Amino acid sequence: MTDLVEKHYSIDPGMGKKMDGCPYSIYEDGHDVKEYIIPPKGYVFVSFRFDPDARNQIYDGKLSAEYAKVPFNERIKDNLWKFILAFVILAIAAVIAVLAAGVFKKTGTNPRPPKAPKTIVQPKDTVAKQDKTTTIVEMPNTDTSSVSQTDNDKPVSNTELTVNPIQESQQPKADDPNSQFKKEFWTLIHQRTNMMDPYHELYVNNKGKVSGEEFDYLRFTILKDYNSFKSWNNNLKKIPESQLQSIESIDVLINKLKINE
Repeated sequence: MTDLVEKHYSIDPGMGKKMDGCPYSIYEDGHDVKEYIIPPKGYVFVSFRFDPDARNQIYDGKLSAEYAKVPFNERIKDNLWKFILAFVILAIAAVIAVLAAGVFKKTGTNPRPPKAPKTIVQPKDTVAKQDKTTTIVEMPNTDTSSVSQTDNDKPVSNTELTVNPIQESQQPKADDPNSQFKKEFWTLIHQRTNMMDPYHELYVNNKGKVSGEEFDYLRFTILKDYNSFKSWNNNLKKIPESQLQSIESIDVLINKLKINE
């Protein structure tokens, strides 16, 4: 990245807030840092007001965020989906209640049980006469030795009961964006980059994509504010070249910087 930046402006969120790691702006209108501004509820961010702030010898001025209240009709329009969702939920609940009431009404009406069949009692003489009449029925051959086994009667072997588990194919792992980020991070460190902009560009390009010690150190230490960056960069310059090129761990970097404070 070509070093063309000569101005540095501090950021004042005013009645709103600014995200952690919000850097300074290199433009007088602050358009490069407006995404870090969090407006208060019911307001929207409008622009930055430039304040020369001659007393500040570090920055070339201060940019104060300005907001405008969201009109009532726009707030209603933005929350229209919430009203529609609530209406749909109430409608579904009403339909379920009506259906449930109909089911309970049907189950609550007990139908008239069917009449039990009449039992005819025969006289004892008739039963005795029926017992005297003997009917001889020829029984079929029940020799189990001559009965062939059907397919259903055959014993099932262990191999037939064994179910082969489905082997899940291993999906190739997606490329890890952390590796590329770490490579670019340590390249800036080893090159003793003395401008804040390349670090800020690296942070913006990887925000929401990577995580880890290097990303947290970049966000909360290197890009904390301009004064902290200048102090940190001065200590980085004091590390001997032979030691700096071999550093690839945040813990080692922190220890080396402490020695040179």
